[in-house]
Amino acid sequence: MGKEESPQITRRVTRLSSSTAVTSNEVETEKITKPYKPTLNDFVFGGEQLSFNDLLSSFPARGNQIRELLRLLGPVNSPMLPLFVYGDPSTGKTSTILQIFSYLNRPFVYASCRTCYSLQILFESVLNQLLLHKKNAANGYSSTKRCIKPSDFVNFVREDLTSVIEKLRSLKKLGSNKSAGKPNGNMLYLIFDNLELIREWDKSSSALPFMFNLYDVLKMHEVGLIFISNTSSDTYYSNMGYTEHVPVYFPEYTEDDLRQILM
Repeated sequence: MGKEESPQITRRVTRLSSSTAVTSNEVETEKITKPYKPTLNDFVFGGEQLSFNDLLSSFPARGNQIRELLRLLGPVNSPMLPLFVYGDPSTGKTSTILQIFSYLNRPFVYASCRTCYSLQILFESVLNQLLLHKKNAANGYSSTKRCIKPSDFVNFVREDLTSVIEKLRSLKKLGSNKSAGKPNGNMLYLIFDNLELIREWDKSSSALPFMFNLYDVLKMHEVGLIFISNTSSDTYYSNMGYTEHVPVYFPEYTEDDLRQILM
């Protein structure tokens, strides 16, 4: 996800401009009228391209998990079953996954159930990101769409995902998505973190079944789902009839692992 920066202003010197003093107020006005404009590049991490060795060295003792996740994600634009990444807190789940997506330059949307503490906030966070909408003073810190019911979310998110995927396809046709900081491929991934917290704020106990059933409801092969949890899949699953998620376990660090990390 790209960082918002104030655009730098370059004024072309003309006879008129060279003979007229430019005040600081005029410069500030021009800055205000040229706000940051989100693009498809905001669906990927920016920065320099990572090598595979860079990725491995960033997370000592997580080589097996990195290789397993890369295998499950597959080559670019590969359909995948939902992933369920779990392990105790502070085992590197989230940071490893996000760095893998930085390495792959694949577009994704990330939502944490810690900061999104209700279904409405969670739904609207995903929709805002898909529409490249940022809450600010100009829009009254409001979401682009009001979404309370799961049925509304399914309709909205399917529509927005289809739109983004079509735009990613257009980038591919133009051959403009092969460099660092550019989306690689036309598949989009939805990453939901801290999934176990849903049980704390969902009094109806309907949110988790809905989330786990999202893959079957959307039926979009260009969309990958990744759930991150501090508790194992056994604490969630019941005989609900939805597609079983592929588990990826992050064990606790051993003493040797910690020495390697601290070296």
